Amino acid sequence: MERERSFIRFLRRNAAYIVLALCVAAIGISLTVVFIQRSNAAKHEMHTEIPVDNPVDNPTDDPVDKPIDDPEPQVPVVSAIVFDVPVENAISIGDYTETLAYNATLKRYEAHKAIDIFAAEGSAVYAVWDGTVEKVETTLLTGTTVVIDHGNGLKTLYNSLLDGDEVVAGQAVKKGDRIGEISVSNRQESAEGAHLHFAVTENGVAIDPAKYLVSDEK
Repeated sequence: MERERSFIRFLRRNAAYIVLALCVAAIGISLTVVFIQRSNAAKHEMHTEIPVDNPVDNPTDDPVDKPIDDPEPQVPVVSAIVFDVPVENAISIGDYTETLAYNATLKRYEAHKAIDIFAAEGSAVYAVWDGTVEKVETTLLTGTTVVIDHGNGLKTLYNSLLDGDEVVAGQAVKKGDRIGEISVSNRQESAEGAHLHFAVTENGVAIDPAKYLVSDEK
């Protein structure tokens, strides 16, 4: 009993110190808890941090070939086709027409989808452009005709020639090569006199030869 009384008297005398000590202890415990929580949070952030790739290039890595832009396609240069006139020293040239024109030989009106180049009988006739002789034909009405294929659907026709002995089908000719002579073999136009009946077709359609002919004589 005496001990309990002594302990109570001790508490009463030192109550203020005891309370102060308890407060200091509580504060210390609180600080310790906060420090431990912050430490654990920091460790968690370190473990969950996303690694960042090193931006510095590794000199030992193999170089990556960069795609090379395709060069611009070269556009082929197409030279304009300009025919030589097929006859030297022409006296006159009849017009190409798709409307009706009077044919003095047949005494009727018809389209004349060619030009007539008048010159002395026996005057030389020349290929107007490089090509291959497609056909050499002689008939009673139209006389002798030579057709030259120049490629890409372009053909020239030379009619009312003296004969077809100067070229043969399949023969390659150059611009300016002699292919025949002017005559009056085309009986459908014989009243006109000696001349070359010259026609041009594109993909089988007759066109005005003036599209390709130069203005001066050969």
